[in-house]
Amino acid sequence: MLILGLGSNLIDSVNNLRRAVQLLQKSHAVTVVKISPVYSSSALLPAYAPLAWDKPYLNLALRCQSSLTPTELLAAVKQVEKQLGRQESQRWAPRIIDIDILAWGDYQTNQAMLQIPHPELEKRPFALWPLLDLLPEWQHPQRDLSDLLGRWGSRFSGQAPFNTRQLPHRLLGTQLVGILNVTPDSFSDGGQFLELPEALAQAEKLVLEGAEILDIGAESTRPGAKPVSPEDEWCRLAPILSVLKDSSVRWPIKPKLSIDTRHYQVAEKALELGIDWINDVSGFADSRMGELAVKNAVKCVVMHNLGVPADKNKVLSSDPNICQQIFEWAKQRFKQLIAAGVAPEQLIFDIGIGFGKTAQQSASLLKNINYFRGLDCQLLVGHSRKSFLNLVTDKLGVERDIETALLSYQLAAHHVDYLRVHNVELNARAVNMAAQWMKESII
Repeated sequence: MLILGLGSNLIDSVNNLRRAVQLLQKSHAVTVVKISPVYSSSALLPAYAPLAWDKPYLNLALRCQSSLTPTELLAAVKQVEKQLGRQESQRWAPRIIDIDILAWGDYQTNQAMLQIPHPELEKRPFALWPLLDLLPEWQHPQRDLSDLLGRWGSRFSGQAPFNTRQLPHRLLGTQLVGILNVTPDSFSDGGQFLELPEALAQAEKLVLEGAEILDIGAESTRPGAKPVSPEDEWCRLAPILSVLKDSSVRWPIKPKLSIDTRHYQVAEKALELGIDWINDVSGFADSRMGELAVKNAVKCVVMHNLGVPADKNKVLSSDPNICQQIFEWAKQRFKQLIAAGVAPEQLIFDIGIGFGKTAQQSASLLKNINYFRGLDCQLLVGHSRKSFLNLVTDKLGVERDIETALLSYQLAAHHVDYLRVHNVELNARAVNMAAQWMKESII
């Protein structure tokens, strides 16, 4: 079985790896059977390297099938690197993508331009560990690696050479949206992250625990919450948004930033700071929010609701079917946004758990989440710690993380694209378990 190793440490490394897998598949050079977990590692640098080269790498391996010869495959791989924008540069300089043939069954060759197995496997845990994740039974044809692996220790500690460690992120499947509330009154974490040092530390924690997107909000929309003016909302948001883009460059994963707001004035200012998503709990009710999306081509999370803040006394009727009601609402709202110029691929739909639904209706929506595949868009679910979980527990707020994670496992098994959660670490474990046990071979 063929194993390819991929690495990137320029710009958006996660996206570079995703695009590389897509291009390899499209090239017909290989058929990707399985994808390893993602690993971070320090850059491998010579003594003369400038500081600008010291950028952390993201690495993974692909288990593949190919009908090409090794030499033909090498040429195909180099072509994919070129398509992704890799340019000739000094050997150890940062690169947008690096694709190596790590192993090919028990095949061996030692040519000037092609050595199989890769000659540096014994020195690079960021290559050997992903290989063994895909082929645990693989044996190096020339030497026993068991003592070496024992010295490297845990894949998760970061104590191996190049500070290599496995990350909770996965290249394919459900992505986690970490919640960062800079509010005094959110239902489970209000007041914890109002100050910049605490907010920045929490943002980094969420990313290291497995979030690829950070959703940052400054207005609580829980039942009974007091509305916040756009001016006050921006005063809370501006400090953290102003530093996140630069600060996140030093993190292993550079997250996408989402602004959780229903005020177009706030979204407009946030877009000037380079955010990637608008998460509008009002469902883009204000046409000016749609105009911003057209001008900036950001992702748009459109949430179903019957009013913001949520009102426990204002809920959907039971007839017709609630899935049908919400589906038709989404179709109509999408039609309006697309007519205004928003591209269909920008749209993400959120069924709006807890907004205009009884606890039983929220539970029913989650059980029937596949109904909304008919919208032909990505789906986001925000179920974390919400009060509908009182159907199964009397715990409050922050104590509902176990129930949240169990639902995350089920939603990931149903291929929901995004899960918006408070406790990223626990939910990442649940999502990764779902990926590991799903029948599909590519994980």
